[in-house]
Amino acid sequence: MSAGRFDNFSAHNPIVFDVGSHSIRFGYCESNSPNSDIPAVIGSLLDGTESTARNDRIKEDLTYYVDTNTLCVPREGMELKNIMNKGMIEDWDAFEYLMDYAYSKCLFTNSEHHPVLFTETPSNLKQKREKLLELMFEKYNVPGIIICKNAAAVAFSCSIPTGVIVDSGATHTSVIPIHQGYVMCNAIVSTSMGGDYMLNRCDEYFHKNKIDVIPHYLVAKKQRVKPREVPIWSMKNTFPKVTDSWHNYMRKSVFEDFQHTVLEVSEKPLDNDVLLNYPTRHYEFPNGYNQKFGDERFKIPEILFYPDNEHKTWLGLCQLIHLSVSMCKRNLRNVLYDNIILTGGNSLIKGFARRLYCDIATDLKHTRFKLTAPVNSINRRFGAWIGGSLLAITDKFNHLWLSSSDYHESGTDQINVNYRYIENSFNGPLNNGHVQIMDNFLGKRTFLITYL
Repeated sequence: MSAGRFDNFSAHNPIVFDVGSHSIRFGYCESNSPNSDIPAVIGSLLDGTESTARNDRIKEDLTYYVDTNTLCVPREGMELKNIMNKGMIEDWDAFEYLMDYAYSKCLFTNSEHHPVLFTETPSNLKQKREKLLELMFEKYNVPGIIICKNAAAVAFSCSIPTGVIVDSGATHTSVIPIHQGYVMCNAIVSTSMGGDYMLNRCDEYFHKNKIDVIPHYLVAKKQRVKPREVPIWSMKNTFPKVTDSWHNYMRKSVFEDFQHTVLEVSEKPLDNDVLLNYPTRHYEFPNGYNQKFGDERFKIPEILFYPDNEHKTWLGLCQLIHLSVSMCKRNLRNVLYDNIILTGGNSLIKGFARRLYCDIATDLKHTRFKLTAPVNSINRRFGAWIGGSLLAITDKFNHLWLSSSDYHESGTDQINVNYRYIENSFNGPLNNGHVQIMDNFLGKRTFLITYL
């Protein structure tokens, strides 16, 4: 491919966009982590409402709102919607507005000054990939672009060309085998048990135990009460008539805080007798109600590893890994087990990595395996973005950029012919220069590596 007006794309500080179902991470490659991490949810209002937000989109009757601080402001009639569906971009008008916001309010740059790298889900469709190319080249005039599988980017961030990526995110948990950087799509196994499913289980528990989850925006003031006592609080007198979608979004933020603060994964399968000796965790809700949570904080995430009687047909995470590996060629299975990589925000639940290791060790008593899980929560949550940043600044891949001139000469067919370029070029060991880049970028003690 020709490089157009850029001779070396990696030298022009590329921007990496990691588009996920929960949030969209983006930033300059020179940073150790994304400059911004904004929700994949966008607010919309019918035109005519009082607003300073721009509304020159294809749907001219809508005004859009993005980012956490803006979304959390109550507005009458504002509907909230996730622009993603199954890891793929669904609402392109809203996504276009989000890109405008990213360049003007977060990155503070003109899009034509920087090449971009986008990660995509392994199940992304050809039509959506082509639409993204058209948007980036036709409207934003980017000088060059790379599109790579998010799992391949995670593997590259760990300098592992062959292994199994265990990605537990918001909407699903996937097990993705990779061989020499190539994503083996026919052996990918997914389940809907992700972060959102955990939040639904929290909601069911609260409802069953008659715990009212009142979002912050409704609380004017509250008094301190003893654990399990009826909360004493007052509601705000004036606020707009909000939509159900916005109200549920604010309730969800309470569930997410509860999940990160209270939930924990037991090191071994739950035993009711042992549960009584497990430590409790205190939590206070926005309206002042508070209590200590004991065995329930372990039971909620347990279904990820050991489905209950209600979900007998489901497979636990360890079984998903075995199923995925068994779908690969026999001569690859040992090396796949030898490089299991854990990533995704849902895996940050306390004890998640240790439990996964113990379950695999129990099943593979006579097989050597290795589980790699970044100790730093930033590295585990943003593994695909970090890997994409390393790919974008590594000179080894400079000739693989799709330049603007290539696009205008060949159209979108060029990317569909070469969209596996990252995977095919990942074959072979990295040289000392590439390893030095990773050491400087990630630090030398960011990974917990366990052996059996």
